[in-house]
Amino acid sequence: MKYRFLSALLLGGLMSPLAAQSDQKNFAPEVLRKAAFNVDKHVAEIFRNKKLTVPEVVDDSTFLRRSFLVATGRIPTLEEASSFLEIDDASKREILTTYLLKSDGYRSHMQNYVFDLLRAKDGDRNGEGAFTEPYMKFIQQSVADNVPWNKFAHQLISAKGISWEKGNGAVGYYIRDKGMPLDNLSITMQIFTGERLECAQCHDSPTNKWERMDFFELAAFTHGQREINEGIWRKASKAYDKTDFRRSDLGQIYYWLRDNIHYGTLGGTGDGRIQLPNDYQYKDGDPGEMVGAKTPFGKRVTSSDRRNSGKSRLEFADWMTKGNANFDYVAVNRMWERVMGSPLTYPVDEYVKPEKTTSPGLTNYLTRLLVDLNYDLKAFQNVLLLTKTFQFAANPKAFEAGVPQAFNGRQLERMSAEQMWDSLVTLVSGKPDQLAKRKFSEHIYYKNRPVLVGEKTMAQLAREVMSIKDPDKYRKFAEQLMEKFKDGGESAGKKEVMMASNSRPGPAKGIARASELAAPAPAGHFLREFGQSDRELIGSSTKEANVAQTLEIMNGHVEEMVVANRDAAVYKALEKGTTEADKVRYIYYAILSRSPSDDEMRMLMRDVIDGSLENYQNLVSALMATHEFMFIQ
Repeated sequence: MKYRFLSALLLGGLMSPLAAQSDQKNFAPEVLRKAAFNVDKHVAEIFRNKKLTVPEVVDDSTFLRRSFLVATGRIPTLEEASSFLEIDDASKREILTTYLLKSDGYRSHMQNYVFDLLRAKDGDRNGEGAFTEPYMKFIQQSVADNVPWNKFAHQLISAKGISWEKGNGAVGYYIRDKGMPLDNLSITMQIFTGERLECAQCHDSPTNKWERMDFFELAAFTHGQREINEGIWRKASKAYDKTDFRRSDLGQIYYWLRDNIHYGTLGGTGDGRIQLPNDYQYKDGDPGEMVGAKTPFGKRVTSSDRRNSGKSRLEFADWMTKGNANFDYVAVNRMWERVMGSPLTYPVDEYVKPEKTTSPGLTNYLTRLLVDLNYDLKAFQNVLLLTKTFQFAANPKAFEAGVPQAFNGRQLERMSAEQMWDSLVTLVSGKPDQLAKRKFSEHIYYKNRPVLVGEKTMAQLAREVMSIKDPDKYRKFAEQLMEKFKDGGESAGKKEVMMASNSRPGPAKGIARASELAAPAPAGHFLREFGQSDRELIGSSTKEANVAQTLEIMNGHVEEMVVANRDAAVYKALEKGTTEADKVRYIYYAILSRSPSDDEMRMLMRDVIDGSLENYQNLVSALMATHEFMFIQ
């Protein structure tokens, strides 16, 4: 059994579509184990200072379910649960952690996290939505490739050029807040440095140290965002009668080019200078005065763009991600909350000096560890998952004695919307990580059909459009493009066109993991009913209960997808078991990741189970309606 289990873990990880891309960067297991041991030593010191004993660790079934939900965002399958629970191996928890972090489930769950943090949304402009595709692809690929967090952030903040260019989807970070560069700056500072400057956009903040001048000096780094060739597009379109132009065939081409190509570009690299607003009210500047870029904390940087060198976004990215204590701590605090359930300090996106945390030694160790691991968030989470601290059972007495929740076992909390959905998908499919993925394509799509297949890609077309510097040439180009779009291009055969049609980019349809569906899901969808973020504000997801959730469980998606679905994977338990007791045990494995207690088994065998499918469906329905199913322990 032991070797079958090990083989299943290894094969399951290697067979995952993105496993080869998502593996860690050669950190030896002993390095990660030692780091986990050091974390536990610091946590044990917290308990010693409180004259308390360190909490006990949870049993195998709790560890199994907790690990799956935290690392991969779903419950284990029946096969995964039975494989883990039915062996006696001292190293199986570490083996399970390795398996989880190598799986595509990790990529999927982490992708949800980054999507939410960056408020990344699928587009819907003119029914095409193409201008968001490179950004969503960039995030997904970055997570799959396990790009170091500092490099990922640097790419976002220093982005420039055409988003359709290979690997340049980071431009979408600024496009997400196009027309709101000052709000984008506030969000950037909150996400990556834990400093809240939104109030300082209008006045000296009464709640923290930031002044209005601080805000505008920072804003100067990213000021000057503009679309490439927008002026040429505007001049070229002025030649036409505006009354009927937009509805004409040529007009539709023009606006398609604007919405799907120009919109997805970012010219320049930052002005390094910005004009104070006309209502500026403080003595350190005058209304309308030009001020240069300057950082307010950390290693101070004054932008060289004050001398028009054109590098201010790059300088801003360098300052933020290289040797910045704020950047390091906020990343550590986010990952600690993600794994342990509670951050080191509240709120999770606020910078706190190490000496003001519960354990300055632990805080300093964790930030050094992140740097030593080259900002590899997967390796960092691996360390945390290997700790005894992650395995702690909740200890109310320690909490009452003043030990923060961050070090005292995970608090009981309802699954997130994505965890709920992905757990339903697991019970339906049995192979949740092998379901349909988001589609990305280099083909050009116009009015939902592929055009110029085999002749041009979106990147090639975008480069051509951006290279035109004369309005007359632009008009001629658009007219020629209109004719080509009409017949779809002649260089590709029917087979190539059909393949392009089938690879239409966008979210997956039907049963798929939350990361592959429309982001966010439409109103009324199960994900939204259970509190999925609307991606308008950072951290706008919720786990609050409501009546709609009760209906979803009683007679909505839970009933339709799982309970009444006789082909659902959960019912494989009936084939796996040879006796009624075995079948009950495997259903418990599939839904609650544990065996039924002796009392539960006696009650079920005496009063409920008679061998009929209907009785097993009732058992599935009852178990899925329990808090034990819906909550993470």
